[in-house]
Amino acid sequence: MKMHFPDRMHGFTGESGYADGRWNALIRSNRFTLGGLYLAGLGLPWVGHVLTRYGFVQHPPMSLVEILTLVVCGLALTGAHVALRQVSMLAFAADKALVLPAFLGNFFVCFSAASLLRLPFLRYVALGSFVCAIVWYFAVVMLRSRSGRPRLAFVGGMPRDPLLAGAQIDWTVLSTSDLTGNISGVVFDRSQPMSPHAEKLLGKAVLTGLPVYESSDFSEMLTGRVSLATHPIEYFGLLMPSRPLLRVKRLADLVVVIPAIVLALPVIALASLLIRLESPGAALFRQPRMGYKGEVFVCYKLRSMRSDVAGPAFTEAEDPRITRVGRFIRKWRIDELPQLFNVLRGDMSFIGPRPEAVSLATMYQSEIPYYAYRHSVRPGITGWAAVNQGNVALADEARRKLEYDFYYIKHCSVWLDILVILLTVRTILTGFGSR
Repeated sequence: MKMHFPDRMHGFTGESGYADGRWNALIRSNRFTLGGLYLAGLGLPWVGHVLTRYGFVQHPPMSLVEILTLVVCGLALTGAHVALRQVSMLAFAADKALVLPAFLGNFFVCFSAASLLRLPFLRYVALGSFVCAIVWYFAVVMLRSRSGRPRLAFVGGMPRDPLLAGAQIDWTVLSTSDLTGNISGVVFDRSQPMSPHAEKLLGKAVLTGLPVYESSDFSEMLTGRVSLATHPIEYFGLLMPSRPLLRVKRLADLVVVIPAIVLALPVIALASLLIRLESPGAALFRQPRMGYKGEVFVCYKLRSMRSDVAGPAFTEAEDPRITRVGRFIRKWRIDELPQLFNVLRGDMSFIGPRPEAVSLATMYQSEIPYYAYRHSVRPGITGWAAVNQGNVALADEARRKLEYDFYYIKHCSVWLDILVILLTVRTILTGFGSR
C-alpha cells in the first residue's frame, strides 16, 4: 500500500528535514507557494490583459470591471490555497488530484456569487487566472515530490510497527542524539519504556515547537483509519463528535440541499425516463437502511439494476443485474441524487458513513465489534470510507471500512468534510469505487 505523508509535515518551521536544506525549505514554505500563486494567478493574466487591450501604450486608470475581476480572482485563489493547506494536515491530503477540484470549486463559487450579485468581470482574465494557478500549484507539488522524504525521530529505537517502518519516511533514533540533524518531527510509543534522557529531549521538542506524535495517532494520520485491533471497546464509545459541530453540519445541509434539489430535478427526471425505457419497474428504488442512532429509514436511489432478477442485498463486482443506464449513472453517481430528499428530511447528511441495508448492518453488528458506534453521526451521500475504499460487502472489507468510518467520527471537522468533497470530485472523475 502506498503511504501518503501529510503535506503539512513538509512545511514545518525551523530547520529543513530534507537533504538539500534551504532550497527544500523554500519550496515547502507557505510564503513561496502563496506568493507564486498570486504572481501566476493574478500577475500573468493581468499582464496578458494589458498587452492584449492596450499594447505598449500607457495603461489608463483601472476600470471598475478590472478591479472587480482581480478582487474575485484573488478571493478564489486565496480560498483554494487555504483549503489545500488546511486539508494537508489530514491523511491522503498530498494527492495531486486535489488541486484541480480545490481551484475549480473556489472559482465556481466566487464567480457564481459575482454573477448573482450582477458584478461585472472579465471572463477571459478569470479563465487565465484559473489556468495559471493550476499550472503553478502542480509545479509546486511536483517540486515537493522530488525533494526527498521527511526525516523523523523515533523515541527508544526504530519503529516496530510495519506500517511506520514501511512509510516513505527517513527514520532516525532519538536516544543519545539531540534534536539537531534536520529532524522534522518526533514519534514515540507510549507502550514502550522511555529513558530519562529521551523524556528530556521529548520535552525540549515540545517547548521548541517541534511536532510530537504518539505512534498510534501517527499511524492513523498515515492510513486514514482507526485500528480496531489496537484499541479496547471503551475507546470507540468515546469517539463521539461534538454536538455543536453536528448542529452546524445539519444547518449547512439545509442551506445547500434546497438549491441542490432544484438543480438535480431535471437530471433525475431524465435519468428516470431512460431507466423506465430500458427495463420494466419503477425508476425510484427504495430500501430500508440503518441510520443515525441506529434508526431505520427509507433510502431513495435511482434504480440501476433489473428489478425482475433476484440477487444478494449487496452489489457484486461486474454484477450482471446492472443495466446499461445503471452502469452510467453509477459511474457518475447520478443514482445517488434522490438521496438529497433524505438529507432534507434529516435522515442523512451530505457527508458521513454510508448507510447500510438493514440486513447487512444486522450481520455486521453480529460479526464486527464496535460496529454500532458508527451510527453516532448521520449517514452521508458520500463519506471518508467511500472515497478511500469504495463499495464493499464482505465482512473483512467491512472491518476496514469501519476503521475509515471511525477515523471520520474521531476527526470530524469542517476541513475533513472539505477534503471528502475534494476526494469525491476525484472519485467521480475516475469512477473509483463504483460497482
